[in-house]
Amino acid sequence: MPPSLIEKDVHNTLAYFAYNQYPLTAFEVYKWQYCPERVYSYQEIDKVLKGSDWLLNRVGHFEGMYGLGNNLEVEQQVAARKRRFLDAVKKQKKACKVVQYISRLPSVRGVAICNSLAYHFTREKSDIDLFIISRRGTIWLARFFSTLIVKLLGMRPKEDNKKDTFCLSFFVDERYLDIENSMMNSNDIYYPYWVSNLIPVYNPDNLYEKFLEANKWHKKYLPNTYPNQFSKEIKANNFSKFFGILANFIFNPPIIKRWLYNWYRSFQIKIIDKNLKALINIDTRVIVNERMLKFYSNDNRELFARRWKERVRKILNKYKQ
Repeated sequence: MPPSLIEKDVHNTLAYFAYNQYPLTAFEVYKWQYCPERVYSYQEIDKVLKGSDWLLNRVGHFEGMYGLGNNLEVEQQVAARKRRFLDAVKKQKKACKVVQYISRLPSVRGVAICNSLAYHFTREKSDIDLFIISRRGTIWLARFFSTLIVKLLGMRPKEDNKKDTFCLSFFVDERYLDIENSMMNSNDIYYPYWVSNLIPVYNPDNLYEKFLEANKWHKKYLPNTYPNQFSKEIKANNFSKFFGILANFIFNPPIIKRWLYNWYRSFQIKIIDKNLKALINIDTRVIVNERMLKFYSNDNRELFARRWKERVRKILNKYKQ
């Protein structure tokens, strides 16, 4: 028999996370439902996971988590998720320490953890990805000085070692928080998850909430997601504000502010890796303008979308009538 709509939707959601062998709890399956036929309640999701004969032959479970495959395969996935969670906790602490410095830059308005660390699913050799929102009209300053801080701390990625280093590859200006135009296309399954899973670390004036409001398009794909909370969120204090004002006066003095900003921009463009430079603004992998700086040369969104479609099609095509 073909699957019901809810069985198909549950399978499709698990199929996305199966790419990284990331098992989900019943609540996470509910939270991360991707483009469901309708919005299901948690109770409906939990019931079908526990009682569906169709899913029983395709979805394994262990310790309250579910994934595509048999029970033994899911048991191994759960063990891997636990190991990676412990590694992610260590990386998150390091991220907070570095953001303490970055948040004091007057050109930085917000910082969030993204990518694998946002899922608490990192490997020991993984780097740490941050998403940075700049003060209006200072995006090149934010990139220059945040990168300089990481460089001085000895935490820039190296070719042969990326463990616990910081990847600062995505900046947006606070005036242009809507990033929908940088989706690969309407089949970009990765991007809505990326937006919904950001973890705010430095969030003055509720800028994270404003970002989500500007990107409420992601709710079309993920109707059950909600804003993340972070208990160790960094708050601005009087010292950090004073430090920021002083640093701004020294490195971006008002009398030559415009000329100096142009220099920071020209210098950074000049030293961009030639392979990255060849990709600038030809698609959504590498974007360089005054609204957004995005340097993802190894952008796997197309691969995610293709693998997900292949997995879904392979199972569901058997039941076409």
